[in-house]
Amino acid sequence: MMGRHVLFASIPAWGHVYPVLAGLAELVRRGHRVSCLASTSFTREVGAIAGVVPYDSPMDGQAELSDLAAVLPLMLREVRASYAVLERIGRADRPDVIVSDVLAMSGWVLGQVFGIPVIRTWPVFASNAEFSLHRNYGSRPDSPEAMAEFLAGVSAFLADIGLDSMSPRQFFESEAERNIALFPREIQPCGETFDTRFTFIRPCIRPAEQSPELDWLRNAKPLAAISLGTVFNEKIDFFRTCIDSVERLGWHAAAAIGGKIRPPEVGPVSDRVLLRTKLPMIDTLRHASVLVSHGGLTSTIEALANGVPVLIAPQIGEQRAVADSVETLGLGVRLPESFTAAELADLIKTVVDDADVAHRVAEFQAKLRSERSGDEFADAVELAFP
Repeated sequence: MMGRHVLFASIPAWGHVYPVLAGLAELVRRGHRVSCLASTSFTREVGAIAGVVPYDSPMDGQAELSDLAAVLPLMLREVRASYAVLERIGRADRPDVIVSDVLAMSGWVLGQVFGIPVIRTWPVFASNAEFSLHRNYGSRPDSPEAMAEFLAGVSAFLADIGLDSMSPRQFFESEAERNIALFPREIQPCGETFDTRFTFIRPCIRPAEQSPELDWLRNAKPLAAISLGTVFNEKIDFFRTCIDSVERLGWHAAAAIGGKIRPPEVGPVSDRVLLRTKLPMIDTLRHASVLVSHGGLTSTIEALANGVPVLIAPQIGEQRAVADSVETLGLGVRLPESFTAAELADLIKTVVDDADVAHRVAEFQAKLRSERSGDEFADAVELAFP
């Protein structure tokens, strides 16, 4: 196939970027030219595999992401900033297809303005008439007043770019004819109800980082990985409780505590505990026996792809959905809203020692793994080429 130009647009969130990197790399390997929207924090990793379309993102590194009341106006500022850059690409270097994260509305709008095919990627559970995170799990933070203000801002944006005929509701609840769900159908709620517009794929799993922590991780047996992701992670008591529970077991713990907590705030820990702002997560999961996490879909899929069961303490609606799917499939458990170190230690032992859980995790791991990560993603993108 003759090489084509693929433009990828995402919001600056690792849970939305990591799941496509291997797929974009595979497109490059096949001879296609891939351009990726990337703000400052993402330029290095994205630029290692594809061409970078740089822009100043109002979302990049903003603590506002954990303030649910601020998310809608922040998203609108993000759309305006990213579209201004993408519009120039559309005119000067027209792509053959746009691959746009479900929250990167600027990519979808660019396709409408320029008549370019758009594929929407879903690193979170997909939505249709039978299921949506907002309807089933109350995942959106909007109040009626916040939504009215947001839709007024969207209307002004659409008028500015010449899409007056599109309603703000169409913008916000738009449907794409081609969608790639970055996970197997089995874990998607109501998965059997999604039609041929949705392609469910084996996920694009990142390669191991070969990090400086690798020697420590190799010798940390047994090991519990602990993370609350990159947004809702300012919970010192959570980390203290988890580390206490792991130490009670005589295990090792590797914890990603984020940038809002300093290690001394977690308290004194033994040499069996590794505290990092950001863990080399694939290196960690390759040596872990269990993951205790918030239940982000990306980190959950990465754990299961490495044969690691998960214990989930959800923070928001979409993470509750992940926890419910994991429990339904018997791949881990949803933690109670509050738990003691002793209770968590018992749950970790119960899950890790359960032969049926281990068997189900191994079976699901086989569904997630392919000989070359990213093949199915690249196949799905190539089907959209005009």
